Amino acid sequence: MSSEPTAADVWDELLDPQGDFSLPDFTAVTPDSLIAAAQAATDFALSEVDHIVTDETDPTFATATVRFESATVPMARLAALVRTIESNHLTPELTDAVAEVWVRLSATRTQMLLNVDLFHRIEQVPTTDLNPEDKRHQELTIENFVRAGARLGEEDRAHMATIEAELTALSTSFSRALGTDTRELAVHLGEVGQLAGLSEDQIAAAATRAGEREETGYLLPLNNFTQQLVLGPLTSAETRERVLANSMARGSQGGKGDTRAQVSDITALRALQAKLLGYPSYSSYAIDNQTAGGPDAAADIVSSLIAPANAQLTAELDTVRARYGLDDIAPSDVMHYLAKYRQDEFGVDPDEVAKYFEFSTVLSGGVFRAATGLYGIAFAARDDIAGWHDDVLAFEVTDTTDRTLGLILIDPYARDTKRGGAWMDQLVPASRLTGDLPVTTLSLNLAKPGPGRPTLLSPTELTTLFHEFGHVLHGLFANSTYPSTAGTSVPRDYVEFPSQFNEMWRFHPQVLPHYAVHVDTGEPMPTEMVDALLAAESFGQGFSTIEYLAAAMLDLSWHSLEAGEHITDVLSFESEVLAASGFAPLVPPRYRTTYFGHIFASGYAAGYYSYLYSEVIAAWVSEWFEAQGGLSREAGDGFREAILAPGYSVDPMSAIERFFGVRPDVGPLLRRRGLAEAIPEPAENDAESDADTDRHPNITRIAEILTTNGIDPQITVFTEATPTAASAAERLGVDVGAIANSLIFSAGGDPVLIMTSGAHRVDTDVVADLIGVDSLDRADKDLVRSATGQVIGGVAPIGHPAPIPTYIDTALREFPELWVAAGTPHSMMPLTYDQLVALTGGKEIAVVAGQ
Repeated sequence: MSSEPTAADVWDELLDPQGDFSLPDFTAVTPDSLIAAAQAATDFALSEVDHIVTDETDPTFATATVRFESATVPMARLAALVRTIESNHLTPELTDAVAEVWVRLSATRTQMLLNVDLFHRIEQVPTTDLNPEDKRHQELTIENFVRAGARLGEEDRAHMATIEAELTALSTSFSRALGTDTRELAVHLGEVGQLAGLSEDQIAAAATRAGEREETGYLLPLNNFTQQLVLGPLTSAETRERVLANSMARGSQGGKGDTRAQVSDITALRALQAKLLGYPSYSSYAIDNQTAGGPDAAADIVSSLIAPANAQLTAELDTVRARYGLDDIAPSDVMHYLAKYRQDEFGVDPDEVAKYFEFSTVLSGGVFRAATGLYGIAFAARDDIAGWHDDVLAFEVTDTTDRTLGLILIDPYARDTKRGGAWMDQLVPASRLTGDLPVTTLSLNLAKPGPGRPTLLSPTELTTLFHEFGHVLHGLFANSTYPSTAGTSVPRDYVEFPSQFNEMWRFHPQVLPHYAVHVDTGEPMPTEMVDALLAAESFGQGFSTIEYLAAAMLDLSWHSLEAGEHITDVLSFESEVLAASGFAPLVPPRYRTTYFGHIFASGYAAGYYSYLYSEVIAAWVSEWFEAQGGLSREAGDGFREAILAPGYSVDPMSAIERFFGVRPDVGPLLRRRGLAEAIPEPAENDAESDADTDRHPNITRIAEILTTNGIDPQITVFTEATPTAASAAERLGVDVGAIANSLIFSAGGDPVLIMTSGAHRVDTDVVADLIGVDSLDRADKDLVRSATGQVIGGVAPIGHPAPIPTYIDTALREFPELWVAAGTPHSMMPLTYDQLVALTGGKEIAVVAGQ
């Protein structure tokens, strides 16, 4: 008697995986094979569910919950394959089959999650003896059933099933319509003069794209965003106006490419779905299980930045108007003049800069090298592995022991069968349950150069590559038992954190010199060009922040509708939301509603705020890595094991707090975007000098305190801030452990000052017990300012408006000379350990367990 087929058996029969990886044979992907695969995968899942339900023995974690997880593996694999095909290479002959597969997979998933008998069996699983990961998986499985409607009455469950089917069809329809309009509204130009300002390679690529459509002239395809990258260099105001008009018209011109009906129906159905589940709006439902905790918290994050971002945008526009004598500026001109100012003011010539960012060199010498430096992994090309298109590059990734970690498939170039933008996906998630190694994909939309020409990246494309590779690493390092919680299968407002963090390495001095070499001469990027890039990067942050915030507010507003609200005038609703929130028409949202694929076709509904929420963590962690010395294997290995590897098998924010000792605050994000409270710059003389201690009132006050206590005030003022221990140690040429950080914590709202070695993290649980408080949380910038009169990154141990309870890390004793901030992020001063204790009256404690 033959044994029952397993999930692996079913998957193997679907599309004949290649080699050691569960990678499908893409040449076998046809309409018939996709439909047959969907039939086999769903039949297997339903058969397994029937076994679970009819089992007459008491349900156990293995026989109910784990078996259900295994039952869904072929469906999940097929869904990942279809996502990959649909987004990267959707040929006309596959379009209808893909839509049919989505309908079948969605209907089957809904059928299973609304199966009351199945839910009751899983709900009855005893959890007393489960290990932490299994217990969490049990809880998440039950949550998935509940959020799908398993506890609803029979009539409401039927209604939920109907809604899910309609939403699947509408989402597919939205994607198809948007793809049509994006292709149709690509800007066709007849004369090369209309492309003035573009590089030779960009013009050649535009001619090639026109030729691919058997058209004469030049074709500028549209990327996902409202602001097209070509708006920066194009010198023709008429061409810029046409490009932006076509970009903003997507989905709202009538015909097959119009998406307004889909938007109207999707948002109404989601509101109804939320009501059935007991939520006042879809945003309440969607954000309920995210790390932000609720729609009000998400809206607060967005709203809090609108005013400072608008102020920064106004300053930026005033600057360019004054520089170029502009009385007015049109929406299609904003990107151009911001780019022009960066070039004129900072000397950043985009064409010249791009010659230092050749794609394959950036990939090997930059992206891969940074990952090797942090995590010790290696990359080898696998020319024997075929992807979905000839452009796809395959790389096998190995660990320090030559153990294979997984596979990366990189698809760099744009084409008509590919959607716009850039993304990563888990084609095969790593899992101890299945025994599979991860297969991750990374897709870009670079212009393909002519034969023999190099692929050059703009700074924006460079950032995108590092960003998406952060997602890839998250997937590669997955170390979970269950595929549904592996790698990037985490909440939407957390998933962007590893990718945004990985951006920090693109211009990092430990990485940049290894890939930023001239494509023709091999010469390294000049120091002055690097400095100019870094200086120019901050100009325009007001603009980019506002366009992002506008899109995030649109998303939250659309998904704050209540059941029964059905908005038919989509564009009027959009205008009202933007105007009421304080956004001016001069800078349209990064996505207008009609081409906002993230929220109507890609799973980010009520979740676009997540990029900002994740960036709070990413910016904080970036500063932490700088404090550890940048590319530190010790820090990287710890981060990989504690933060990246677990996926959703642990609570993400709990993992963050356990590893770092505190919950990240918003200060580093504000500094990254230039929205933090201005820190006074050093005075006119740029030289570092002990004599410049009168530059800032804080420094003057601290010098007076030192003198009063018989200490010579040897305060050094730097031309640039040194907000982290690592940056201060590097500037001073001392061990990072000799930097005595002044960290303000909140104990129930009251400030506590902990002086800790730059080589340590504060174990807040240990310290809270030692000093007799319930908990310690990292103070926000407002508490720091009110308690110390100073700003984060420049807090001194003395000179505060009132005494603060102070505790001193005993590890500082081993250094004969300590360096502490002197009241600003630009200043440092030397003290002995005994002087520090005497000045502060601090209590000496061990800030980490076992110290």
